[in-house]
Amino acid sequence: MAAQMNPSPFQRTANIILLWCCGWASHPAWAADTVIIGAEDDWAPYSYKSGPDAKGYSVDIVREAFKASGIEVRFISLPFARCMSEVDNGQLVGCFNAVRNSKSEKRYLWHRRPLVDSRSVIYSLASSAESGLQLKDLEGKTVGVTNGYEYGEDFDTNTKIIRDPSNQDELGFKKLLAGRFQYMVSFDKVANSLFATNKDFAGKFKTVGIAAEAKYYMVFSKKHPGSTKYLAAFDQGFDAIVKNGTHRAIEAKWP
Repeated sequence: MAAQMNPSPFQRTANIILLWCCGWASHPAWAADTVIIGAEDDWAPYSYKSGPDAKGYSVDIVREAFKASGIEVRFISLPFARCMSEVDNGQLVGCFNAVRNSKSEKRYLWHRRPLVDSRSVIYSLASSAESGLQLKDLEGKTVGVTNGYEYGEDFDTNTKIIRDPSNQDELGFKKLLAGRFQYMVSFDKVANSLFATNKDFAGKFKTVGIAAEAKYYMVFSKKHPGSTKYLAAFDQGFDAIVKNGTHRAIEAKWP
């Protein structure tokens, strides 16, 4: 057998470069990337601002899904209406959490799996004798809502319901407590989080009906040049964290 010759320093360097190039080529085109995403600042436990940071169930899902595709996320916490506006005009790649309905379907690009399954609930004062209300019972009545929020197709498109918007759910419940209107629509986990952290709300409200069941997504801008790339990366990463158990672990963290 012929003696095996050791590679020259030049050959070793060339081999290292070749291996590095092959390794890079095997990774997605979006590897070693960073994306800036808008995160709603006042929708605990799904997405809220805590000090300088974005926190919550949806925040963790978005972070880990992008991470699984090799992308680091920087979150900007801001009010939901402004967040969506900046996606509309292409300043931000994406924002969450938004309902996919007939009003929003054509305005944005959408990923496959919903981030959140939630339900919007009709609240009144604890002294109310009402129960089992439906949307038709709200027609002609003034109902507290949060500016820019979607509560489900039927509620959002019902023009007979008179809306009194506030910038935050907390402000809406304060108006309800002050008698500014008879009903407030909020999401059950969001309201429960508020009731648990605000002592002035303890025992003051009750559920009197269900407005809608809804699925929530992160919307991707049709005007931002990187949206299509990041949407594909997010879908791929979301599938990965569902398969590897990361998604289940996040659900357990935010019951």
